[in-house]
Amino acid sequence: MHSIGGFSAGATAARGQGARESKVNRAYLALKQAIVTGTLAPDTPIDKSEWCARFEVSRLSLTGAINRLAFEGLVVIEPQRGSYIARIRLEDVKQWMLMRRALEMEVVVCCATTLPTEGLAKLGQNVAYQQAALASGDLQGFHELDTRFHRQMAEALGLTRVSEVLDPIRTHLERVRRTLLPEPGRMQETFAEHQAIYQAIAEKDADRARGEIANHLDRVACELQLFATRHPDFFDS
Repeated sequence: MHSIGGFSAGATAARGQGARESKVNRAYLALKQAIVTGTLAPDTPIDKSEWCARFEVSRLSLTGAINRLAFEGLVVIEPQRGSYIARIRLEDVKQWMLMRRALEMEVVVCCATTLPTEGLAKLGQNVAYQQAALASGDLQGFHELDTRFHRQMAEALGLTRVSEVLDPIRTHLERVRRTLLPEPGRMQETFAEHQAIYQAIAEKDADRARGEIANHLDRVACELQLFATRHPDFFDS
């Protein structure tokens, strides 16, 4: 009887813990999305009362979410100032871009040599959808397809471990990409660069594919530097 009661109490506690974790995760994902998309700009304070009401979570749950974001470098917590959205550190971005460039250049070579027919078809479909999003001015849709385009290449090759390394890097770079994409002409140029990458893969030209993705990622790095010069309040050096 004692063990059954103990089991019941433990199960109840586990459900309670699971519910709290679910609320923490919901708040974490919503806040992260707001930061990454630029809805919450750098240096914006996090009003805990406002966000608790919005997510219908306790301050404890929200604090858990904020702590996770602080660990990822998206939020800063200071004793006297409270919690606020972190600026983007340019030096970190440069290192993330360097890692991404090295890995994606190798992935695209593998795509040009060993990408299955089904994977190539899905990549081509993505490019077609990008064109449609561009034509309709769907910035959000284009951004999601852009992200998916890069992720699809490693996934189609079954490069699970490579994806595990690239995905966190892309998450850190997401704020930068979201910041740059609305810049005049950037969406059109991104589409043209993706087209060139896809065409090189489809023609199984590994050297050209490698060069096209290097050009694509290097252009982003150059545009970031120009943007940082014009908008220094977004970044920490």
